[in-house]
Amino acid sequence: MNFSRLTAYLDTFYSEKNIPGLGVAMYHRHQPVYEHYAGFSDVENQVPFGRDSIFRLYSATKVVTCTALLQLLEQGKYKLTDPLYAYIPEFEQMLVRHPLSDGKEELIPARHPITIEHLFTMTAGIETIHTDAVRRTVAENGGEGPTLAVVKALAQEPLAFEPGSHFKYTVCHDVLGALLEVIAGQTFGQYLQEHLFDPLGMKDTSFRLRDESRFCKLYNRFNGQTHRAESIGETFALQPGRGYESGGGGLYSTVPDYMVFAEALCNDGLAPSGARILRPETVNAMRSDRLSPAARQDFARFGGGSKLGYSYGLGVRTLVNREDNNSLSQNGEFGWDGARGCYVVIDPESEVTLFYAQQENGSPWYRWHGTVRNYAYASIWNG
Repeated sequence: MNFSRLTAYLDTFYSEKNIPGLGVAMYHRHQPVYEHYAGFSDVENQVPFGRDSIFRLYSATKVVTCTALLQLLEQGKYKLTDPLYAYIPEFEQMLVRHPLSDGKEELIPARHPITIEHLFTMTAGIETIHTDAVRRTVAENGGEGPTLAVVKALAQEPLAFEPGSHFKYTVCHDVLGALLEVIAGQTFGQYLQEHLFDPLGMKDTSFRLRDESRFCKLYNRFNGQTHRAESIGETFALQPGRGYESGGGGLYSTVPDYMVFAEALCNDGLAPSGARILRPETVNAMRSDRLSPAARQDFARFGGGSKLGYSYGLGVRTLVNREDNNSLSQNGEFGWDGARGCYVVIDPESEVTLFYAQQENGSPWYRWHGTVRNYAYASIWNG
């Protein structure tokens, strides 16, 4: 193995890609083989980005959410074909928006119910969490906006399309978080702590920031030449209320924490500690292509060049044609990314797990994720 080229490439990110700080870790054959950090979590105070740096996962949260729901599937608590309304009755009588030729729209009752699989695969037709009904619910709860209460209010909003007919990347996995609360009988965060974070030893992963002194600054359009950003602070509306736990993007974590979780999925659900979070057949179900031809076209338009060769499984991208992506990973590689640049690669066939972390808004991170991946794979093949 020789990681010198990967390290040299990552060390250019501050000045050439305007990334204030980053971290990368890699396992091969279920052993740690690489870990590297560059830049700063706080440029102004010259605080290095390192193993203990805490950052927002944003949509890399989704892989955790779907793993938690799949644990309940293994226990027979529900079936993927179950209608959502069987657990959250507010979703029983849904309306669907239909555009008219004059530019207006009409609302027509849905022909089919939203199923739990539709939530996993982003084919439910549910759109934004920021609706008038949600805002009223948050206000009625004193600004807390509990997860289940918010999602129940979301059911008042018409769907974008008939459930199951299309793919649209929206808040479906937030709804999964509320569904978990109904099935498990505890808050989403409590369940994750008990069934994933504690067994895996993920001490810094939570919906609440546990140590603000280690939190990476939220840089927006950072410039590596001037060492300044256009602004610093949150720009994504992740929480309609203080008590809301977003299954689609609300978790904080560190590189070592998330790496242990991802490695467990790569090793058929078995963590380095010996804890089992999923069965092998469940991991394989997670990374199996679940999209219809029409939904696959939607996914291709959504993902652009970074998702070439991929389709979508139970909450994760899954590689179905590696040649289309010029990928050194194998078909069946799966994972996801996050709004400020986090990126996870889980490749059971190659026995490779890779996690890349950054926290900067404005950089086209989707353009270099594949390059980081391919440099990493080439590094384990070259002596």
